[in-house]
Amino acid sequence: MVRINLLPREIIEKRRFEQSIRYVAFAGVVVIVLILGVYAVLMFQVNAKRGELQDRQQLESDLRAQAEAFRVFEEKESELRARQELADAALAGRVHWGRLANELSLVLPADVWLTQLSGGEDMGLSLQAYALDNPDEIPDVGHKAVAKTLIRLADLEQVRSVWLNTSAKTLFLEQPAIEFSVTTGVETPGAEPEADDTSAVPAPPSSAQ
Repeated sequence: MVRINLLPREIIEKRRFEQSIRYVAFAGVVVIVLILGVYAVLMFQVNAKRGELQDRQQLESDLRAQAEAFRVFEEKESELRARQELADAALAGRVHWGRLANELSLVLPADVWLTQLSGGEDMGLSLQAYALDNPDEIPDVGHKAVAKTLIRLADLEQVRSVWLNTSAKTLFLEQPAIEFSVTTGVETPGAEPEADDTSAVPAPPSSAQ
């Protein structure tokens, strides 16, 4: 069967052009939709990256603020360390009286009782004490306790130049005893030790009954 188109050629061409325009318009719409879709995806990624960047900037700001806060503590620590060094330097040349008093309490013989103790960096130590005396024993036990006290004092690290000033028989708590007094020098930490002008502890003087 043969179809005969009696329409003029111009009209046929026009219809073909209109159909082509439709295809082109449809293709253009598809392309625009694809472009919009890609743009939307890209904008979503950009916004996500932008939010991530803002989060990191906020984190950086927080960390910087924390670092500034810690810097204050570091400065305080440096200041405290400097003060500690100054305090240590100031105390380096002082006698450790607490330790010295504790050592004295440890080295004194059991039969010796202190009645007076005074001290200073310039004057040294001054001790007044009593020692148990038993006049029936030979040699005299009381003088042995005095001599033992002098020797033990001379062995102390912070004590130098131990001297026995007085030693006399008396009564202490209604018992025979020897009352004696001792003076010593004291060593200042960090100072050059002075030469001791005694090669041995002086013996206690003899006294009448």
